[in-house]
Amino acid sequence: MSVPRFLLAVPLLAAGVVVPAVSAGPATAPAETIGMGHEAFAVDPAGAGSDEHPAVTIRAGSTLTFVNDSRWLHVIGPGEDGRITSEPGAPSLGTRGAFLSESGQTYTTAAWNTPGTYHVTCSLHPEMTVTVTVTN
Repeated sequence: MSVPRFLLAVPLLAAGVVVPAVSAGPATAPAETIGMGHEAFAVDPAGAGSDEHPAVTIRAGSTLTFVNDSRWLHVIGPGEDGRITSEPGAPSLGTRGAFLSESGQTYTTAAWNTPGTYHVTCSLHPEMTVTVTVTN
């Protein structure tokens, strides 16, 4: 008894919906941007920050550019450990306070005008937090 060919295609289609593409992923984030891997932010220079969170320091009036160089969806906003909260002095990240980033997408924040220390996190990947220090 032979199996209809369309029954062989069903598991492959289902896997394609759940598993990210096996082809080459998006290009790596260029220098002076913050990359978004599967479960971590990547800053330049590599290894900057504490063991817990990578960190970036910028001057007041600067912007930050995030590049989703993974094959995963991210929702980034102010806060830590996956909890998006209000951080007075931080610019709004997206029209609703958070930005939904699909694979390969780039997002540049508004200017960070208030000196201080802030955090940006991904609500879908709680281990993703980057510390942003704004100086004069």
